[in-house]
Formats: sequence, C-alpha cells, structure tokens
Amino acid sequence: MKLVLSPLRLLYKIYFIVIFLISGILLYPFMLFLIRGKNKFRNALRIKQVWSKAICVLVFIKVQVENADGFPKGVPYVVCANHASYLDILLMFLILPDDFAFLGKAEVLKWPIINVFFLKGIDIPVYRGSVKRVKECLDIADMALKDGRSIAIFPEGGMEINNDKLRRFKNGAFRLAMDNQVPIVPITFLNNWVLFSDHMDLFGSGSPGIAKIKIHKAISPDSESFKDLVSLREKTHKTIKSALEQYGNR
Repeated sequence: MKLVLSPLRLLYKIYFIVIFLISGILLYPFMLFLIRGKNKFRNALRIKQVWSKAICVLVFIKVQVENADGFPKGVPYVVCANHASYLDILLMFLILPDDFAFLGKAEVLKWPIINVFFLKGIDIPVYRGSVKRVKECLDIADMALKDGRSIAIFPEGGMEINNDKLRRFKNGAFRLAMDNQVPIVPITFLNNWVLFSDHMDLFGSGSPGIAKIKIHKAISPDSESFKDLVSLREKTHKTIKSALEQYGNR
C-alpha cells in the first residue's frame, strides 16, 4: 500500500507547495502596499485570511472548527496550540477572528512570502539560541498585548513531525498571560499532521481532507489556574492533550 500511496503523496505535496508559492506571489504586491500605516494590522489579518482560505480551497482541504465563536470578545488574549504540521500556521491565520501577533521561530525569516509579516512588524520572530533575545521577543509580545493585540504561540517551542504526541510546554506564553491578566485560549489541531506534515519530506503525510480543529473554552484570569504559572501551563497542556487523546480513540 505504501508503494502505491507514496507517488500520490509526492504529487500532492508538490502541488500544495506550488499553490502556496503562486498564490503568495500574486498577493505579495498587495501585502507590501497594505501592511503599512495605521491600518496595517487590520489589513494584514484580512490578507492572511484571504490567502489561507484560497490555499485551502485549491488544495482541497476543508476546515471543521468546533466552538469557532469561543474567542473572548473585546479583550486581547493568548492563543496556545499544539504544533505537528506546517498546516497549523496557515489555519491559525484562518480561524482567529481578531488582530494578533504570531510568535514564530526566527527560521521563518528565511521562508519566502510569509516572512514579510515578520519583517514588517506584524508578527514576532523568536530567536531561541539566546536567552537575551528570547526575552526581547517576549517584551515585544508584552507590548503588543498592552496595545490590545492578541498573541498566538506554539508553546511546545517546536514541531513534532508526523505524530500527535504533545511535548512539554515552555513558560513564555503563560508568563505573558499572567503578567497582562488576559485569557488563555487553548486550541487543538486534531489531525493536521495527517493532512500535511513536513514539507521537506515529500513522501510523508499529505492528502486532501478535513482539518479538524477544537477551540477550547478560554481560561479566564479569574480562574484558579491563574494563581501560578505552573498551574496555568499544566491546565492548558492537559486541555489540548485530552482532546488529542479523545480524537485518537475514536
């Protein structure tokens, strides 16, 4: 079966990458023109949503979101999601309804097209090799929250390729939420790793299908979990992990 499926996976992943590049190139002039000035954050969100939607349609991926309206209203928040697929980033653009800064590893600065959002100050690159630079990135995120922007982050600090195992969470996201007393919104990407895993592994997981996403109830600053960082981190981790395990047992 693997010998039969691998060529199809190869063709699909090449097709996916071509669609990503062509659609990005077509939108790139609009990105450069619109993500500047006082409306750049709002315009960037709209461009991300249009781009993400277009790619999903063209690569035959439908998006099924549970509790899509579960985001807090009128306040910034910190989104924490599991990360096992490059599709996670694309769909994060699509499902978040409010302006947000995405914290991504500094390697994204090498990615074509998508790096413009980091270079223009819409999103925030995280330089993990230096404690000082990580702190500087978190300080920028802290300022964004104070300015009313939400933050989206993968608290595992990296991607677990080709499986749904959840790694330990790093503290940054939870420190930001506690310091600013804003809600945490856990998100579980249930099966993205099956639909599109590592773009460098052309014979790895990749196929059209339904991307299933669960938006969990926000953890309010008034909850018991906000009493200390460890409790907040473990509550978020348990929430996402439980959804992954329940989906895996279906």
